[in-house]
Amino acid sequence: MGRTISEDRLFAVVTIGGLVLLAVLCLTGYVFWSGRFAVSILAGGILALFNFYWMRNTLKRVLNLHPRQAGSFAQFRYLLRLAFVALILYVLIVHAGIDVIGLILGLSIFVVVIIGLSIYMLLDKGE
Repeated sequence: MGRTISEDRLFAVVTIGGLVLLAVLCLTGYVFWSGRFAVSILAGGILALFNFYWMRNTLKRVLNLHPRQAGSFAQFRYLLRLAFVALILYVLIVHAGIDVIGLILGLSIFVVVIIGLSIYMLLDKGE
């Protein structure tokens, strides 16, 4: 059907797809709504990208640890990441006056990209 994406390139494809979708959403938000809405989408997208990279790095490190250490390390990093994201969301919504709908759109870019990529790979393999 189309071009097959190797498993080695999945992270790069998801990242590039997320950045492209973020750019399209920001431009669309600016043109059809407002600059504040576009900045909200951008803030959510940057936070989602940061969260995605942090999660990837944590998983890579967990896989190299001894099984006894891996569980507690992963739990601590998960809670740290969750607290950091919650703090940033609080600051963005309460103090920066970010548009919540735009923020949610930006935060969901990787969900859309991963679902689209999954459908593409499913159709490409013919399963």
